[in-house]
Amino acid sequence: MDPEYLKQQVKDAAVRATMLRRELHQWPEPGNEEFRTAGIIERELKDLGLRVERPLPTGLICTIPCGSRTDSIKGVPQNVDDHERHGDIAVEKGIALRADMDGLPIEEKVSLSFSSSRKGYMHACGHDVHIAVLLGVARVIEKNRHMLKKDVKLIFQPAEETTGGAERMIAAGCLENPDISSVFGLHIKPELPAGKIGIKYGRVHAASDMFSIRIKGRGSHGAFPEKGVDALLTGCQVVNCLQTAVSRSVPAFEPAVLTVGTFRSGCAANVIAEEAILEGTIRSFDPEIGCALRRRTEDIVRFTALAAGAEGDVTFTKGYPALINDEQATDYLAQVARDIIGKENVIRLTEPTMSVDDFSYFLQKTKGSFFFLGSGFPDRENPPVHSGNLYVNEKCIETGILILSALCFK
Repeated sequence: MDPEYLKQQVKDAAVRATMLRRELHQWPEPGNEEFRTAGIIERELKDLGLRVERPLPTGLICTIPCGSRTDSIKGVPQNVDDHERHGDIAVEKGIALRADMDGLPIEEKVSLSFSSSRKGYMHACGHDVHIAVLLGVARVIEKNRHMLKKDVKLIFQPAEETTGGAERMIAAGCLENPDISSVFGLHIKPELPAGKIGIKYGRVHAASDMFSIRIKGRGSHGAFPEKGVDALLTGCQVVNCLQTAVSRSVPAFEPAVLTVGTFRSGCAANVIAEEAILEGTIRSFDPEIGCALRRRTEDIVRFTALAAGAEGDVTFTKGYPALINDEQATDYLAQVARDIIGKENVIRLTEPTMSVDDFSYFLQKTKGSFFFLGSGFPDRENPPVHSGNLYVNEKCIETGILILSALCFK
């Protein structure tokens, strides 16, 4: 497809996509409760004449076969090559694009004509933008389906922020029929100005495990501490000792973070606490490092409690795996992006982030790449995601549609 023609198609689609983003922004919904959001997505796709599936109550899939494969969805064998060439990069047929859908329990502090209508909830992570971009891609593709060279699946995934919607969408078959051989996703990044994207080879987001520590002491009156075992004090000692877990157990060049986020203990000012509950996370990229930190946490809790005459135990909840971009897919993404928005607007990021994203589950099943969509303003402060002050530069929507559409038409 001629680049200038594609840009005009995207510019037209971005107008509607921006309107949809504002509609979505007013109605953020928790993970697995995105019913209104799913309804808006389904309405838009069906208005375009596209077929929509709901493998989950709020998860949607839209499969768009390429012009020469209109019946390939049902598995009818087709006479097509398995790969196409783009420079030195082989790109397999069948591409998936993913957008997450859920909002966050954060109060919006920015006054907009389309601010959140739901008190205490906000699209503070840009998932409204991600949805709008994918709906814009659907519009471009449907209008030019005869030029499509590969089957495309649009995946609208619930519950990224909370309970791993990606894993359930995959289990429901979102990468099958037709099979998908590459998957791409994006995320807004206020630190980059709109019009630019950030690409990262290899490690992008860390893996994360949650832990809950319980310290069992013995309560007593505050006037007689010798008759009790202070669970609160023991918990404080555990927190202090855990600060050495990374610095003394992990090689200095290997990224890892252990954070204690909550500490609950005590019931009155004049009572020695009988129990303390601590909760936190362990983040790393190397599974062996994660395993070593879990063992270290167990030892610190058990032996610190034992030394104080208390009992200590810890339980772990497995979180998302690390998100590792495929090198070949990232090469392809970078080349397509440079061709369509200019190499000066494609920023190669060098540092991974210790935050998480369940797009990692898709990359465990097939090759692909996750990139960052600049959403900031060049001449003002840009608050980060997960902030009530997040203010998105909507020019990024056109850039997002352009990049993802180009990936489909190349």
